Amino acid sequence: MMKVRFGKEEDFELVQKIDDSIIFPEYKRWIDNKQVYLIFENEEFAGWLQYSFFLERIPMINYFELLEKFRGIGTGTLSLLIWERQMMERMYDKFIVALDKSDENAIKFFEEKGYKNIGQFNALNEEKLMYFKHKPLF
Repeated sequence: MMKVRFGKEEDFELVQKIDDSIIFPEYKRWIDNKQVYLIFENEEFAGWLQYSFFLERIPMINYFELLEKFRGIGTGTLSLLIWERQMMERMYDKFIVALDKSDENAIKFFEEKGYKNIGQFNALNEEKLMYFKHKPLF
């Protein structure tokens, strides 16, 4: 059974196993703002999602990573739907994600979920693609 919950301080080591570039002060700020979701499958850590706000009004996924063994079985799809639903409950109907231009799996995943490519940019010498989705609230 899958479970998604907000991140806690004691989860920092789990997140670092997937992405060791994350530093505790920024992680702490994110969890204080309830911008980190941890994903579990049968009580086992499966991955995480972190978001912020683009132009302070559009939820934007910054990190969405699953451990390899949890990919392709619906865990990512359900996690994304839970996040989108919670954003919609807060009256947000637009979503953004920036993806590495070379990450074909992530691009395919988000395109299958209805996200549309709206351009590209360079961030920290990495080519990124910006994807956008609109889900009307009513």
